[in-house]
Amino acid sequence: MHWQKVSAGQRGEMLEQFARKIEQLPDGQLWRHNQAGDLPGKGDLIDHKGLARIVRANKGKRGFTYTHKPPLHARNARAIVDANANGFTVNLSANSLSHADTLKSYDLGPVVSIVPEGTPESGITPAGNKFVVCPAQTRDNVTCSSCKLCSRADRSVIVAFLPHGSASRKANAIASK
Repeated sequence: MHWQKVSAGQRGEMLEQFARKIEQLPDGQLWRHNQAGDLPGKGDLIDHKGLARIVRANKGKRGFTYTHKPPLHARNARAIVDANANGFTVNLSANSLSHADTLKSYDLGPVVSIVPEGTPESGITPAGNKFVVCPAQTRDNVTCSSCKLCSRADRSVIVAFLPHGSASRKANAIASK
């Protein structure tokens, strides 16, 4: 429902307004970009200038996000690498652990993936990469604010997410492929 309202322009705001709000956050503040949606841009292309504006606004903060935009498009790859190198973490989002292995092989930034229900809390992907299921999903005393794993661009471990919410059946089917 939230995604539909964002897509319909009923929620969200213009980029410059949003960037000013980011700039007003206290230094060191952890924040997540996009509860719904993806990086700025049209279709599969990332708006490099728009993302660069978010990165500048994030200076001194701990912003992070996730993207499903294709990372191998040259403009997308450069935008993702630049953001990660300049303090705004862009996690490449995979639909399975084997897809996560592919994204990790591009060496553009950290990787996350959905995994099917019943996946162990940690393990090894088909290509031998380490993964850990989101600690906020597996431990009662952990939240995104206390974990901060997804905000670390320099991490080597793939963060895995168990299906949850209203689309969990669909996500579980995708992750099981």
